[in-house]
Formats: sequence, structure tokens, C-alpha cells
Amino acid sequence: MSRNAIALYVALAFALSWGGQIPAILIFGLDSVVTKAIFLVVMWSPSLLALVFIIRTPAVRSEVLWRLGKPGYLPLGIVVQTAIGFAVVGLLVAAGLASSGWFSFQTAGVTVSGEAWLLGEGMQGWFLFLVNVGLTATVFSVFNLVAATGEEFAWRGFLQGQLTREFGVLSGIMLLAAIWWAWHLPGLLLGYNFPEYPIFGALVLFPLQMIGASLFLGWLTIRSGSFWPAALAHGTVNSIQQGLMDNLQLQIPQLYVDLLRTALIFGVGLVCWFLLKSNPDKGQAKVEV
Repeated sequence: MSRNAIALYVALAFALSWGGQIPAILIFGLDSVVTKAIFLVVMWSPSLLALVFIIRTPAVRSEVLWRLGKPGYLPLGIVVQTAIGFAVVGLLVAAGLASSGWFSFQTAGVTVSGEAWLLGEGMQGWFLFLVNVGLTATVFSVFNLVAATGEEFAWRGFLQGQLTREFGVLSGIMLLAAIWWAWHLPGLLLGYNFPEYPIFGALVLFPLQMIGASLFLGWLTIRSGSFWPAALAHGTVNSIQQGLMDNLQLQIPQLYVDLLRTALIFGVGLVCWFLLKSNPDKGQAKVEV
């Protein structure tokens, strides 16, 4: 697509997103079932819009990374995003700043509570615990594709390729990070993600998270030749990673948890930035579909 077509796509994506987020929160409130239903529709709006552009521009169809690509990358996003969640839990619990509502860690294993874990509760040795976590994370990540696919088909499967071809790999991914952040902006400012400090969350924490996440998901998409690993990673964030955060019993303000989480997400993105920078030609290679 031309730069004008890309700009038109982004402008229309903003209009659909902002036009859904703002009225939903102002009229129905943050916690309303109606608001959550509208937000699910909003999550799908960039992909539905992308389909319109793909239909109207046949040459773009061959560039959309909708096939599975290299299947070996599918579990990587699940593993990394789950590890970030457990890193936050482990660091805070080890420092005595929080306890987990789901886990009690001992030398021999972990006592698991809560009905979310597919291999059950109670005392589990480390191997069984890791299998339990891996299976649960995978199932919930796949389940959350219902929502995550709506964003990731558009951002990674469709738009990222257009941006990296026009602006280069790293510049294109960073531009996508800015678009992704701005697309969320109304909900952020109205307290959807950071209700205790919406301005700081919207203008500092979330941009850093979007940079880190976009670099990781962008690298994952380029290396796999598919948007599906990124969609699974996104589903992991929305399910098990967020669940781990929500089940912390804190002795510190929520801000410190979000700062730690942001630092870890940004750190993973920084590693991917170096990986992309070290081999930019591979990042720009076309994937056969």
C-alpha cells in the first residue's frame, strides 16, 4: 500500500476505536458488561477494517501473514509472556512485598490453589507444577484468541509488513508501537487500564509497554512468518499474565507492580531490538504464502 493508504487505514482505525471506547465508558462505566462487549467489538475493528483494505487492494493479499508459518514459534510467545508474569510474582514474593493468592512456594515444590489450574490444586512437585502451568497457559491463550486475533491480524499480520516495507524494520515496528498506543489512548485516559493513575499510566507506562511488546511481537512475527505466534502471546497477556497480577496480595502500592511489569516487558523488547538490528535483512525478507 502507499503511504497515503496506510495513513487512511490508521485514521479509520482510530475513528472506530475512539468512537467505541469513549461513549462506552462515559455512558455505561468501566465495569459494565456492555462496555466489555463494546471493547471486544473494538478489538476486532482494525482486523475488519484490514479485510476491507485487503479486498480493495488485491496486491496486498499475498503480503498478509495469516498462515501458520514456522510452527515452532507458536509456543514461544506463551512461554515468554507467562515467564514475565511469574517473574513479577517471584520477585515480589521473594522480596516480601507481596504474596500470591494462587501459589505457596517451597523447596520441594508449590502448593497450588484456585480452580484455574487444569491439573488441579494442592502440593505439586516442580515438574508437575511446570506442566500444570504450561498446559493451563496454553489452553487459556488459545481461548483468548477470540479477542487477541482481532488486534493481531491487523497489527502484526497486516499493518506491520506495510510499515516495515515503507520505513524499515525497526522504524516500522516503532511506528506501529505508537499507533497501537494511540489506538488505546481514550480508554487509558479514562482509567480502563490504570484506574489509580490514568495519566501516568497512559503517558508513561503504557507507551513503554507498547514499545517492548511491539518489538517482541514484531520479532516473533518476522521470524515465524505468521501473526499467529503474536496472537497467542497477546492472548497469554490477557489471560494468565494478567491473572497472576490480579491475584497478588500486595504490601506495596499497585504502581510498583506496574513499574516492574513494564520494566520486564521493555527489557524483552530491548533484546528483540538487538536481534532485529543485528540481522535487518532477515527481518525484511518476504515470506512465501
